[in-house]
Amino acid sequence: MLPNNTHSATLWVAASNGQLGVQEISADKLVRRLPRRVAVLGAAGGLGQGILSVCKAEGVQFTAIVRSRPNRIAEVPSGSRVAVVTSLADRPALTEAFAGADAVLTAIGLTSTSADRSALLSANMNAVEESMLAAGVDRIVVINTLLASLPGSPASRILRFFSWVPGAMGRGASEQQAVIDALGSRAFSSLRWTLVRGGLNSRGRNEPPVGAADWGGALNSWAPVSYEAMGRWMLEEAEANKFVCAAPLVSRRRRG
Repeated sequence: MLPNNTHSATLWVAASNGQLGVQEISADKLVRRLPRRVAVLGAAGGLGQGILSVCKAEGVQFTAIVRSRPNRIAEVPSGSRVAVVTSLADRPALTEAFAGADAVLTAIGLTSTSADRSALLSANMNAVEESMLAAGVDRIVVINTLLASLPGSPASRILRFFSWVPGAMGRGASEQQAVIDALGSRAFSSLRWTLVRGGLNSRGRNEPPVGAADWGGALNSWAPVSYEAMGRWMLEEAEANKFVCAAPLVSRRRRG
């Protein structure tokens, strides 16, 4: 596998006389596993940092989009950048931040400091969609919870329970369900979206997760993976397009 920033590769090939020779082959002709460049919404959080870590390791350029304190994104490689977008309703700022990306990845969490409407994806999906299209990007991978039902289906009993919990947990569960409901009502209809119903946390194992369309026959467990492992899966899916307009389960493999 070649690094993503490699423009050409020298490969050994068999010549007709049985001798080995070399040939220059453009890396653009090789099958790519990861995008060339991504824009990451919520880049300063745990999952956002996991995504950026994979990008740095694999040579994927990125635009790290944050609401404030851009200094929280350390060691920005050449060709990558940090964009401060204080509101998801700010279409010009989003359009500029999305420019040049092959895909947008969301890593947006809800905390006590980000509960206002300008920070909520569910309240600003039209602005995100229009900004992506204005920037020439139509691929987005959206993180959500493993507890979620498929878009267009009623909310799961356990997610409804958590939405009634006071404080950030309840607001977070309500926001996650609001995004699911919006997709079920044809939000992002002009985009190639993937809703990741993911199991992940800071203590999750750093192992490749499994993905499945739904629980029936799936190899998924309820156990979480690390932020970095989930970030890699999201980057790979952004390029593979295996679950376009779908909501796969993504978590640790079931044991036994």
